[in-house]
Amino acid sequence: MMISIEEIKSEYDIEMALIILCIRCHFKTSNVNEIRQYIQSNPIDWAKFSSYSVYHKVQPIVYQTILICAEKSADLDLIKNKLQQNTLRNWQLAQETERVVQLFQKANIEAIPYKGTAYSQQFYGNLVSRVTSDIDLLIDWENLRPCIDLLKNEGYIPENEMELLYGWDKLKKEENEYNMDLYQNGQRRFHVELHWSIGNTEIDYSDQATRLLSSQAEKQSLIRDKLVSLTDESHFLAVLFHHAGKDVFSFLRNLIDLAQAAPKLKENQWAKIQTDIEKVGLLHAYEMASYLIEQIIGVQIPKLTKVNNSTKTYTSFLQTLLSPDKWQNKMSQIGRIYHFMKMRILLLDTKSRSLNLVFRHVNMLIKPSIKDYLFLPLTKRFHFIYLVIKPVRMIKETLSND
Repeated sequence: MMISIEEIKSEYDIEMALIILCIRCHFKTSNVNEIRQYIQSNPIDWAKFSSYSVYHKVQPIVYQTILICAEKSADLDLIKNKLQQNTLRNWQLAQETERVVQLFQKANIEAIPYKGTAYSQQFYGNLVSRVTSDIDLLIDWENLRPCIDLLKNEGYIPENEMELLYGWDKLKKEENEYNMDLYQNGQRRFHVELHWSIGNTEIDYSDQATRLLSSQAEKQSLIRDKLVSLTDESHFLAVLFHHAGKDVFSFLRNLIDLAQAAPKLKENQWAKIQTDIEKVGLLHAYEMASYLIEQIIGVQIPKLTKVNNSTKTYTSFLQTLLSPDKWQNKMSQIGRIYHFMKMRILLLDTKSRSLNLVFRHVNMLIKPSIKDYLFLPLTKRFHFIYLVIKPVRMIKETLSND
């Protein structure tokens, strides 16, 4: 049963409740008349409403709903402009995705788009209903360096030359992606993430989860060209695995993505999804996503093997999701690492994996990162000095952010 709008308004604030209403309208668990009545009955801070929409990456859905309502108290011209900007940007990203994939194909390298515009086209049926900021491509590790060289020839530069810190031999184990940027007139125009593994470096299921993904027999169209794409169930799993590990469902868009894809999946696909989630040990993550989707959006996605998350755990995730302003900017970097470590542990199924995750986070606090290397480049024999440099760099970064 979904949480009432009045409860969201009382527990969090007026603007967050309006955003949830707009999302529910998209899924037909609310309606335009309810939104109009809510706006007329409450003093909406439209600047805060916009800020929340941007943070949760849900501008297209909520702005389209406000336009349908034709609410005069909102800045409709500004909203129309934002929607047009998002549409244009998504088309540009889709075109660049096609161009980069075709560039790799000419070199006999397969790259599979995932998340981003590929997910939007596959499950929303368009390029306008979802915010996309970068280009994510799945590649084989062996093709990473040729891909980097091809992109450099196109004017891309590495975001961070992580091989300088780790060396190529250790990079595969230490990271799961290599990022490249294309700049024009001093502004970053495109950001390409080359993934050889999904998830993130603080979790230990990435390689296992990546091996479970499969591509469709037939290529799918993005704009003009037909590209290799993930099957529906694999793309759903990739997004679930990625966000369970990276941001622990801290953004409304993540839940919308899963809720949007669920109706398209057939019974045999759900059977595979359950099997793969059990293999990776993320039944608690799926259960949490299912709970949040039902509570916030009012949509029920299929139930898998039942696991028990405590009421306190559910409440903690709900509060983190709906009140980011109360914690996000008030934490030190170490505090944020601890917060996300704790949340990730709650989404894992086994104690051994949870313990491993704790060790990985502690190791992350100790070992040098690419940020430390860029702060003060040292040869490998002097890396022990980073034990002193890292805390200094983190304190300086915190003070700078403040």
